[in-house]
Amino acid sequence: MTRELSARKIVRTLSLGAVSYLALSLESSGDLQQAFAQTNLPPVTVDAPKPRARQSVQRSQSTRASRGQRSVAAAAPRQAAPVPYVVPSTGTIGTVPPAYAGGQVATGGSLGLLGNRGVMNTPFNQTSYTAELIQNQQARTIRDVLANDPSVRVIQAAGGGADSLFIRGFYYDSGDYGLNGLYGIAPYYSTGANFVERVEVLKGPSALLNGMTAGGTGVASGGAVGGSVNLITKHAPDVDITQLTATYVSRSQFGENIDVSRRYGEHKEWGVRLNSTYSNGNTPWNRQTDEFGNVVLGVDYRGERVRAAVDVGYQADNLNPPLRFFNVPTTTTSIPSPPKAGLNFQVPWAYYAPTDFFTTARGEVDVTDWLTAYGAFGYHDSNINYAYPSPNISNAAAGALTSPPGVSQLGGLWSRPFSGKETFETLAGEAGVRATVNTGPVNHAVNVNYSINDRTYNQKILTRSNNALADLIFWNLYTEPTNIAKPNFSAVSANQTTGVSLSSVGVSDTMSILDKRVQLTLGVRRQTAGTEVTNFLTPASSRPEQDTSVWSPAYAVLVKPVENVALYANYIEGLQTPVVVSGAFTNVGTVFPPAQTKQAEVGMKIDAGRFTTTLSVFDISQPSIISVGAGVTATQQLNGRQRNRGAELNVFGEITPDIRVLGGVALIDGVQEKTQGGINDGKSAVGVPVVNVNMGAEWDTPFVRGLTLTGRVIYTGSQYVNVTNTLTLPEWTRVDIGARYTFTSPWNGKPIVVRANIENVGNKAYWASAYSGVITLGAPRTYLVSTTFNF
Repeated sequence: MTRELSARKIVRTLSLGAVSYLALSLESSGDLQQAFAQTNLPPVTVDAPKPRARQSVQRSQSTRASRGQRSVAAAAPRQAAPVPYVVPSTGTIGTVPPAYAGGQVATGGSLGLLGNRGVMNTPFNQTSYTAELIQNQQARTIRDVLANDPSVRVIQAAGGGADSLFIRGFYYDSGDYGLNGLYGIAPYYSTGANFVERVEVLKGPSALLNGMTAGGTGVASGGAVGGSVNLITKHAPDVDITQLTATYVSRSQFGENIDVSRRYGEHKEWGVRLNSTYSNGNTPWNRQTDEFGNVVLGVDYRGERVRAAVDVGYQADNLNPPLRFFNVPTTTTSIPSPPKAGLNFQVPWAYYAPTDFFTTARGEVDVTDWLTAYGAFGYHDSNINYAYPSPNISNAAAGALTSPPGVSQLGGLWSRPFSGKETFETLAGEAGVRATVNTGPVNHAVNVNYSINDRTYNQKILTRSNNALADLIFWNLYTEPTNIAKPNFSAVSANQTTGVSLSSVGVSDTMSILDKRVQLTLGVRRQTAGTEVTNFLTPASSRPEQDTSVWSPAYAVLVKPVENVALYANYIEGLQTPVVVSGAFTNVGTVFPPAQTKQAEVGMKIDAGRFTTTLSVFDISQPSIISVGAGVTATQQLNGRQRNRGAELNVFGEITPDIRVLGGVALIDGVQEKTQGGINDGKSAVGVPVVNVNMGAEWDTPFVRGLTLTGRVIYTGSQYVNVTNTLTLPEWTRVDIGARYTFTSPWNGKPIVVRANIENVGNKAYWASAYSGVITLGAPRTYLVSTTFNF
């Protein structure tokens, strides 16, 4: 309790300090031309400069200016003095690719080992969502941003405080999010969107590009099989920012966002940016409150040959009660209908309180005009305290675990409540060089990189007693359990420390000819993974550190038959951390080597200048561990696999200067192969819908200047809940609408933006997702309102 109160005081104190700084900055702040420009970084060159690239960027900027403030005549913004030097193509710090036409998606993104790449020079399917989209859609956490991507499905329960995903039908752990290129450093379970400049979603494995990911507990990583997410933090642009946003979320959650930014020095070499948010109140769910806050400070330096950036952040959440997922035991024979939208099935005394401290530091030096050396370091300390039951669906009457004749009751639930404390301490770092060299007509972009990632995970769980059956509670899905008393958690049921140490060396060479019209990328990464387990409750289950090494190759080709069309193909692998066999099998303690996932992909990209379309076809195979035999002779073996084949169509940009679109379609065929005894061979993979559709649009109305109407449709096909394909979740469709209005402040002549959004307009109750024996609920109708003031 002391820690929670301290966390709240820290967030509130920092927020008040930011408000004070905002007030003191009023007189020195420059005028702004339009509201959206405040959150956009200045345009930079991502690839080799070309006249066409400069023209397309200019068009998108003028479009955004007209979109945000067509009817407002604001004074010109105070710009920083021009910097008398240019970042080379081998540099990455301070070179976030500018927004594409429409402002919702960037013209490129970071590809780890390969550095920054423009969309048309990337032989993979990647989408980078911008801070403008985040602000206009009033995204609270990163999961709200990813609701725009048809290849991504959030699989944690809405109202549960976690952002785990499916990408291309494979699991991506919330602890594996990247922060400024360092994976596992972002807040562990959920990340506020207010301090994020870019949300970069790379589809497909990325062992060569980013290395292995540590995963949740350090010994059971999902391995970033279907894709990965990297978050780029906000830094000071050349335009001064002094911005306050007041927010409201139904039912009665009020909050504020603060964004203050300045640059200093003769050529504005030094930049400082502070972002903070705080909200508290009732959520759209019955009987649920959420107190959430963070503060993030970013400092950067851009010199003639040296660039550096440091970010320090703290985030705290206090969710009461958290809405957990539902376990579906093998004895469950039917999935009940979802409860009424907004009904809270959780006990009133349940709580979930994570805190995260995180920091990244990155620097680079231009040794020559064609060679840049770089290094980065990240640290993340996460603490989670909680108490709750995770309900099991039995469809049985209270007091029964299964449903023999006479005791069946639709929506019957049971669980063994517990409380716990978990800590994650993660260290990440990398160092390397990037160089461009010409050998005759061939240009080489060479990269050499060394990376490390170390995570220590501590877990201690308490139950009421050591008798599991005596600890059970029973209730029903359709009746809120307000009369279940909180147990006295005093018996230790788990107490252990696990850890993983990852290190790797990666090398790549992108060879191009004909002014990058033909590109061939070859690369390989040598990775070493070590794991250890210390079990304080049952020391016999402990295991000293063991490590293993593996090679991860990749190659890709990109061809531009004409300037605005790119054809690409790639082969790349992913890796999961070593898995340790548990004590339930005769080969207990066996450590399986990192499981290699393989992807083959081909695609096409068409950039029409203001509108881009991407079509990709992929085939990904993920090894899995199966149980062989039964009883005392049962063993676990590295065998079986899940194979996902599919096609994706993505669109973004402007159809006309007043109409913007964003979204696409993902078709995925997930199949189980080489299952135990072959009994499930050919059956569909759990939680993989065949069809996903996300399509959004914005329209600047001609009848009211400054008014923009928005809409979005999200469709998810039916999903299988279990490996035998006897249980399914029905398809569902969610409709979101919104509007925003920009006008001139009568006090200072600067833009004020009012935004209003409604998510799940029809208040539809639906089962949202299935994963590894659990299912989750979708959120009820949610109202979001905000007003942004510029000073």
